[in-house]
Amino acid sequence: MGFDAYARSAGFEQYFGRTEYANEADYDGQWGIWDEPFLQYFAKNLNKTREPFLSAVFTLSSHHPYKVPTKYKDKFRKGNLKIQRSIMYTDYALRRFFATASKMSWFDNTLFVITADHSSEAWIPFYRTRPGSYAIPILFYRHKSPIKGMLSFTAQQTDILPSVLDYLHFPFPFIAFGQSVFQSKAPHLDVTYLNNSWQLIMNGNSLEWDGEKTTGFYHYQSDSILKDNLSSQKTQEQLKMELYLKAIVQQYNNRMSANQLTISK
Repeated sequence: MGFDAYARSAGFEQYFGRTEYANEADYDGQWGIWDEPFLQYFAKNLNKTREPFLSAVFTLSSHHPYKVPTKYKDKFRKGNLKIQRSIMYTDYALRRFFATASKMSWFDNTLFVITADHSSEAWIPFYRTRPGSYAIPILFYRHKSPIKGMLSFTAQQTDILPSVLDYLHFPFPFIAFGQSVFQSKAPHLDVTYLNNSWQLIMNGNSLEWDGEKTTGFYHYQSDSILKDNLSSQKTQEQLKMELYLKAIVQQYNNRMSANQLTISK
């Protein structure tokens, strides 16, 4: 998937993948190294890394064809979807990673962020809707810290950068199309784009916009499977969301074309 080239271009000093792991006995035959052994390898490499450090790992085993190692074929139950057993394996691999990492000196001083790169196959009807098809978890964890509980507001992947910088009390200006999840009074929303259609989720509502007009407006929290399209009513909330979305698209396009997505030195 070109992660080694991307890691270099993004400024990472080291990259470790299947080649560096150098044990084909743990190759899953499709994507790379099984999650359990690779996460142990990851933890041990972090233990050799000079602090402070930033590191990221991309797990593989929850991807199609949703296999688990032969030695675990009877450990994880089957679910309604094939992916569910491989998710249980990845969860087990993460549990073992944290058991290993918790014994290392850098563990208590590390903020862990766990999220998905995209959603997966769905069984529950809500997750087959457009808002549901983008629903993923984002977890922030630090051992022995006051970060506890579950936040009910909408968040998105672009919130990760400002959240981490906020947690670190980063004092300098930066550009991000997101908000810190640690700031409860900030506007919390989600913007996605698919098949020439934008979606904005905000304040329990979902708005779909094709670049010229709104094609869908739903109170998705009370109408979870989007039965009632209210876009013809043109409520104040809908008009506010239209304007908000247009501003985000305009800001992004202008900054992209002018190469101003980062602060100039």
